[in-house]
Amino acid sequence: MLLASFLAVVLLAAAEIYIIVVVAHVLGWALTVALLIASTAAGLWLVRIQGRRAWGALSDAVASGVLPDRELGDSALILAGGTLIAVPGFLTDALGVFAVAPFTRPLVRRLLGLILFRRVAAKGVGAAGSRVTRAGVSSGRASSGETSSGSAPGTQPPPKVIKGEVIDGDSTASSRAGRC
Repeated sequence: MLLASFLAVVLLAAAEIYIIVVVAHVLGWALTVALLIASTAAGLWLVRIQGRRAWGALSDAVASGVLPDRELGDSALILAGGTLIAVPGFLTDALGVFAVAPFTRPLVRRLLGLILFRRVAAKGVGAAGSRVTRAGVSSGRASSGETSSGSAPGTQPPPKVIKGEVIDGDSTASSRAGRC
């Protein structure tokens, strides 16, 4: 994973240099540098405006008690896009504006959501964030074609039930000690 990230950064830098050289040959170095400065300044101005809107939407969602999933995604995209825009280059500026602009951000959010969902599903992480594992239980009877729970081979054993008591967080320690 570290090697792939390093390779991606090296390829991005090589692509940026190639694009800058091509643009400089067409327009001249002075105009190319002016365009790089102007695109970075315009992109950072867009990040500033969209960052304020995203912060306001995030604050409103938290204040109303709503889970701010979309707002957090937008904030993360604006931060990542702003970082890309701050790096000099036409390619990173284009990628950054694509992540920051309000009309393209939902598309980027959905695309990244699909990619992350596939990665999480491939790793076997459940909906609650806990790792999903399957473990077989063996005992002396399992070798005779029956699992330790008494079910037929190839079937899932019934889930284990743990009986307990829910203690309210406002309870005092002395009332908890009497229940244990």
